[in-house]
Amino acid sequence: MSDVANWLEQLGLAKYIDLFARNDIDSRALPELNDQDLKELGISLGHRRILLKAIQEQFKEASDLPTQDSHRGFSAWERMPGERKPVTMLFADITGSTQLTEKLDAEDTHELLYGATQRMCKAVEENRGTVCRFMGDGVMAMFGAPVANEQHAVDACAAALAMQKAVGDYTGNLEQDRGDKLQIRVGLHSGEVVVLTIGEGDKVEYDASGPTVPIAARMEQTATPGEIFLTEATQKLAAKRIEVGALAPVSVKGISEPINVFTLHRLKSVEESNRSAMDVPFVGRRAELKQFRGLLDAFIESGEGCIVCVRGEPGIGKTRLVEEFERNATDLDIDCQRSYVLPFGISKGQDPIRALVRRLLTVPRQSDDAVRTEAVAHVVANGLITPDRVVFLKDLLDIPQSRNESALYEAMDNITRMKGRQDVITSLLKGKSADRPMLIIVEDVHWADDVTLSHLASVGKTVGDCPATLLITSRIEGNPIDRAWLSRTEGTPLTTFELGPLKREESLALIGSFIDSNDPLAEDCLQRAAGNPLFLEQLSRNAKEGVKKNLPESIQSIVVSRIDRLSPEDKHAVQVASVIGQHFTLDLLQHLIADDRYDCQRLISHNLIRPESRDFIFAHALIQAGVY
Repeated sequence: MSDVANWLEQLGLAKYIDLFARNDIDSRALPELNDQDLKELGISLGHRRILLKAIQEQFKEASDLPTQDSHRGFSAWERMPGERKPVTMLFADITGSTQLTEKLDAEDTHELLYGATQRMCKAVEENRGTVCRFMGDGVMAMFGAPVANEQHAVDACAAALAMQKAVGDYTGNLEQDRGDKLQIRVGLHSGEVVVLTIGEGDKVEYDASGPTVPIAARMEQTATPGEIFLTEATQKLAAKRIEVGALAPVSVKGISEPINVFTLHRLKSVEESNRSAMDVPFVGRRAELKQFRGLLDAFIESGEGCIVCVRGEPGIGKTRLVEEFERNATDLDIDCQRSYVLPFGISKGQDPIRALVRRLLTVPRQSDDAVRTEAVAHVVANGLITPDRVVFLKDLLDIPQSRNESALYEAMDNITRMKGRQDVITSLLKGKSADRPMLIIVEDVHWADDVTLSHLASVGKTVGDCPATLLITSRIEGNPIDRAWLSRTEGTPLTTFELGPLKREESLALIGSFIDSNDPLAEDCLQRAAGNPLFLEQLSRNAKEGVKKNLPESIQSIVVSRIDRLSPEDKHAVQVASVIGQHFTLDLLQHLIADDRYDCQRLISHNLIRPESRDFIFAHALIQAGVY
């Protein structure tokens, strides 16, 4: 039985040790188990699949393999093998539930716990996570899979905080009414897993395996009720967006050294996190700074603004350059207002247009309706907008409408509402910039939806007639600033800064802020990063900390999220190409994927590879490494 207990522990399924012992399932009985046996034991579908797969791998010899009937469910696994991805795993369970069973009947207990777990799952799904398993009164979830997400650690932290609050609100009256206390504890850990796809079509489910899973489970087991514990791996990935407290290291079975642990306090705003970008020294980009300063001087002198687009690959330094642009504008007494387009959808009130309106009116995001209503009355009294436009401003500020306003607004079509909101933004921009020149910054417009792009085009049109400039950033892949968008700005001048890699001397200066630039490791970082500032920073940090991991997970997450947006055909092709190496020929790739018509054009358009003579080369060595 000790062998079986160790085996279950390695799978992250230690909760079943007592169950197996009570049913006399030892190492002799283990290979005879089938799906029906496990189902009768009350084991969930996902865990049954994991156990059966592990049994199949444990007993490889034919005489020890389960019978055909015992692994009928393996067909889906065989058709869809696992895929290796960087993720953040989350484990959460409810504490205090055992005491409830002594005071409530089974049905009431089930209803209470079901309500809590539903709120935990909702918090996961609203933060782009995937619930993998239900475990009694707890859940296991992953972030960054099945579709990769470079912000998986931040999303997992946001989900953990959201579920703590949701369950706290849900059970808030329970302690007062019955004297019972129901809390949840959460554990997080980031690392690589093999993502498993179970089933097909509408019945598809996802699971994960690998050492990352039991370590996350250990964090949850260690956490005290009402707390969120995370490992150093998660803390580093989300460092710019979270506030944590350090705890004593925790020992984990199978890991030689104790793991550093932190408790999660809160999530920082994007504005707060971007201020930490200033901690990294700014190098290079002198020509861009000089040109931007000239644009600022021109629009202040003429009273007519322009649109500036800073464009480049992930990690090339767009945000860091914009920080310097903003500093230069502030030195000229220009009012700078910044907002962000958030990836994978946005929560209510977080879109960049509403954020811009709040900033123009100096209304904090967390302000109540009374503060926002007062701001509306103030701009009307000062003639910045007319009373007939109040209904649109209230919508932009998320203020409840009166009955008459609501009826009027509901009767409008979408085009009328859109135009009304744009008229309000135009009036505010012209009125505010008349008092003080303004720089409007909107980052990451490659994630913007059609409505946001329409509003931005209206802002772009407006700045052409007033002392204001619209500064936007975008990745090359998915860049929406095309001729169609520009036509809606009606001739407002556009200046584009296309950012390329840093030069060797500039790269060495950046590396030198972390390690000695004469260290042999510096040359390794230099060659591998190829002038990408983010890659240089992450590789240098790893070198400084003595981390020997081949590819920092922050970089790997960026690469994997890019290839996950490809079609299955292109994704398979780029994976095969990564196995060939940094350089490859089209003939060889076509042969290996068994498609003599494949032409690589979509991989080129996604800036993953580029032609080189008659062959192809990955656009960056770390892209090839990340895909591989």
